[in-house]
Amino acid sequence: MNFWTAVKSCFRQYVGFSGRAARSEYWLWVLFCGVVSALLHGLEGGASQGSPGPIGSAWSLATFLPGLAVSVRRLHDTERSGWWLALPLAVMLVLGLALGAVMVEMQGLSGKVSAETVAAMSPRLVALLFAAAAWLVVVALFLVWFCSRGTAGPNRYGADPLPAPAAV
Repeated sequence: MNFWTAVKSCFRQYVGFSGRAARSEYWLWVLFCGVVSALLHGLEGGASQGSPGPIGSAWSLATFLPGLAVSVRRLHDTERSGWWLALPLAVMLVLGLALGAVMVEMQGLSGKVSAETVAAMSPRLVALLFAAAAWLVVVALFLVWFCSRGTAGPNRYGADPLPAPAAV
C-alpha cells in the first residue's frame, strides 16, 4: 500500500471499526497526521505558544476518529479486539490520579521538604512510579503489536488486507 492509498483508505473508512488494516496503512496514516500536525503547528506559531492554534485543533478533532478506527483495525489484523485500546486509557487515568495526589501533597508542603515528609509521601510516590512503569510497558506492548505482522489469510475480523503473494 502506498502513501496516498493509505491516507485515502483511512478517510474513506472514517469511522469504520470493522475489518483489518495492514501495517503500512496504519504507519503511513500516523506519518501523514504527524507531518500535517507539525506543519500546522509551525504555521500557527505553535513553537512560541506551546499549544496548537485553532486550525491545528480542528485538524486534531477531524483526524481523531479515523485514527481510532485505523488503530482498531490494526489490532484486528493481529487477532486482537479493539477493546485493548482501553488499556492505555486506564493506565493514563491511574497515572494522572497518582500524579495529582503527589502534586496536592507537594503544594501542602510549601516548599519545605524533609526526610519525614518524603517518608509520609512514599505510598503516593510508589504509586506514581508504578503507574509510570506500567505506562512504559503498555507503550512497548502496543508498539510491538502495531509493528507485528498481521494474520496471514482471513481471520475472525475479515479478509487479509494485503494481496496474496503471487505463486512462483
